[in-house]
Amino acid sequence: MSASPVVYDGPPITDILAQWISGKDPASLSPSLSDHLKLAILDTLGCGLFGSTQTWSRIAAEAAQEMAGGSCLILGSSLKAGPAAAAMVNGTAIHGFELDDVHLTGQIHPGSVVLPAALALAQTRKLSPARLLEAVAAGYEVGIRIGASAGKGHGLTGYHPTGTIGCVAAAAAAARMLGLDAERTASALALGATQASGLYSTRTGGMAKRFHAGHAASAGVTAALLAERGFTGASGVLETPFGGFLSTLRCDGDPAVITHKLGQDWLSAGVGFKIFSTCASAQTIVQGMQQLRERGLVASHLHHLKIRLGKIALSNVGWPYKPADVVAAQMNASYAAAVTLLDGDASVEQFSENRLADPAVLEIASRISFELDEDIENGGLSLRHASRLIATLNNGSSLETYNAQRPGGPGNEIPPERIMTKFRTLAGPVIGHNRADRLIELVTRLDHLADLTEIEELVALS
Repeated sequence: MSASPVVYDGPPITDILAQWISGKDPASLSPSLSDHLKLAILDTLGCGLFGSTQTWSRIAAEAAQEMAGGSCLILGSSLKAGPAAAAMVNGTAIHGFELDDVHLTGQIHPGSVVLPAALALAQTRKLSPARLLEAVAAGYEVGIRIGASAGKGHGLTGYHPTGTIGCVAAAAAAARMLGLDAERTASALALGATQASGLYSTRTGGMAKRFHAGHAASAGVTAALLAERGFTGASGVLETPFGGFLSTLRCDGDPAVITHKLGQDWLSAGVGFKIFSTCASAQTIVQGMQQLRERGLVASHLHHLKIRLGKIALSNVGWPYKPADVVAAQMNASYAAAVTLLDGDASVEQFSENRLADPAVLEIASRISFELDEDIENGGLSLRHASRLIATLNNGSSLETYNAQRPGGPGNEIPPERIMTKFRTLAGPVIGHNRADRLIELVTRLDHLADLTEIEELVALS
């Protein structure tokens, strides 16, 4: 049984450390301490020089040559980079505004980790669009299945599944892209797993959540390039009971999900798309507020709004809103509900910097509270995005709405035409509307293209 999380109620450790580090003057070191540190540096250099003669160091150096510099595209830019660096930038960009695809029970945003890894290697190795599609499929399926096996414990512990599970998903795609054999693919997965990281500390803002996807994509590329050259990973890394991915990262779901009917039942088919610029856990709340507006709810009539959620959604978005930056607003259900009540939407415009401290939004947000809904909680991962909204009006009456799935979720799918419209809306202003339309044509027949040249030219600014 895993240990209970440690409850810390003392001084702010991070701030104290930051102040100490930034306030220290190297010249203040005592002579004896200075001499000891110099000796440590000398010893460390000696260790490094000897280690450089070993096989694993030569492999790492060879892989680094390919990762440094290069000709891989960076989306929306004329700049180019090596495959791992390009995957990092592009993964960060794709996950950059809470609009990327998501799988309900798989708990990850697969596109932001899988495609950047596969695309970077497709470019650097001049591999076919058909191979790219195969690699994306492999990465999506592996990542989603691991996510489904992670249960609730992984995310509720404080990990961001896209950052952690995404490393393995990206490694799977990269291994497929490079055509690794089974042994080296196993090593790639292990090397991806050991890089798993991503702390779900979004309430105070910052850019780290966007980077989780970029890091995972880059980790997958690095893992596959190392494994290709014979760099080995720990065997049984996902399932081993001590130090394994599932055990260490508090995954409490069923590990059998990972391999059950693998290659027969494609969980990737359940990947859904977003039309709101919020965390997936807030999207049924936006939908619910739109429904309440249609039934006549206006801000001036609202006395109090109670939002009932399951534990994962409460952890993700159910906390009092305080203006910080865009990601803090996108991860907050109070902000999403308030801005939707005012505007009828929670899209890109509603998350502009100048809106985050809007007094009207803050005033409505102050009238919102959260509760655990046991019926939703008992529904498991299949209801992790569900919400029940109860609006109490000034006259004492109430309005209620319940949504089990967000737009784009199972049974509430978004038509392909709407996704194409979304693509044009997002891509057109960046690369031009004609180029956006052409991209739709090319991607639609990706597996029939001879190469990726035109796609590369269209997504990168010349």
